[in-house]
Amino acid sequence: MRKVPVPDGAKLYVTAALQAAIGSGVASNAASAVVAVANDLSAGALVLIDSEDWPEVAGLIARVSAADPASVTLAGINTTNTDKFSAGGKLTLVEVPAAAEFTRLPYVTALGLSGGELQTGTSEYLDVEAASEYATGRSPRRMEYSVSFKDDGAGRAALLAADGKFTVHKLVYKNGSATYYAGELHYNDAASTEKGQEQTTTSTVLLQNAPSYVAKAA
Repeated sequence: MRKVPVPDGAKLYVTAALQAAIGSGVASNAASAVVAVANDLSAGALVLIDSEDWPEVAGLIARVSAADPASVTLAGINTTNTDKFSAGGKLTLVEVPAAAEFTRLPYVTALGLSGGELQTGTSEYLDVEAASEYATGRSPRRMEYSVSFKDDGAGRAALLAADGKFTVHKLVYKNGSATYYAGELHYNDAASTEKGQEQTTTSTVLLQNAPSYVAKAA
């Protein structure tokens, strides 16, 4: 019997403790791109990607499937489409902080994503009866969530410290897999004040790219 996937029980974490980039290097056109960059990473590490050459993958997070001192293989970063990923493109890699650098945000009352909708234009001609549509890109993405207010909580302190900064959030599911969200955090510390209702605060994350689902390490 099929098990219906639900996010119930998932835990939300945030960090703004991003280190300097490991480096930049030319990436291959492959189903799992290989980046030629000096590094001391091990298989299983997670990296945040940035790129001016290939903005389609900027803001994604990937697991390192293989590494040696001169190269890193990024699982699932498919760059085989040379119309999108012209040969010789460079990627910059930043190692995602260890679990200890993330702060849990407990008692999440709401979490949602918006944006990413297909944007289109329309072509209409005097001598053609039917108009046609063409894709122009996707709308900006954002994540918004609310958490229960606690004035001396570690979560509130982390949000205050990260307000206005580039952050990485992760939503860790009960099976150990996680979805990562990279973008600029804007935290509203003014707690809600509705009679008889739990006080909450709201955060908005302006995402650099689509969320990255990363399976639990083998």
